[in-house]
Amino acid sequence: MGLKMVTVTGKWQLAFTLTELMVTIAIIAILATIAIPAYTSLICTTKISSYTSQLHAALLLTRSEAIKRGRSVNICRSSNAQTTTPTCASVMSNSSTNTGWGEGWLIYVDGNNDNIYNSDDVLIQVQGAMINPLAAGSIIPFPNRNRLTYNSTGQIFGTFMRFVVSRPISDSDASHDRLICIASGGRARVAISACS
Repeated sequence: MGLKMVTVTGKWQLAFTLTELMVTIAIIAILATIAIPAYTSLICTTKISSYTSQLHAALLLTRSEAIKRGRSVNICRSSNAQTTTPTCASVMSNSSTNTGWGEGWLIYVDGNNDNIYNSDDVLIQVQGAMINPLAAGSIIPFPNRNRLTYNSTGQIFGTFMRFVVSRPISDSDASHDRLICIASGGRARVAISACS
């Protein structure tokens, strides 16, 4: 068996003309310029919503554990939560140098009431870094705190506070930012534009 040469002379072939091909490429280019920014915006808002939901859920867990256990439970920011010996962060949140609570947190029962996480404390939850690198956004509390303590009735005494979950630097749409508002009684809620 050998190869046979087949000619196609006199037969019709299906093909695109150059004009049809150029029109198709132009349509694809127009659709891409519309779709890519919308897709990028969707990814950004989805990430911000996820970060907000995770911290909000952690605050609710801390509060419910304090009520359930009948004693104070702490949540603290941690920059090494994923290590074998996690600690609470000593450096305050600052959107120019770190991602704040986006670096992670610990929820624990402070057995000796020294306001420091020790190995003999009961660790309830560990959340590792969610936001990395710094340009990807931040979670900054106002007033700035590295630790919150819920008492046995689920309250945080002190001033009203909020967490600002900020969008990446590359995103110029301020409406993508989210807030977690905490009343002086300890109840946390998510807001889009302002804590009122």
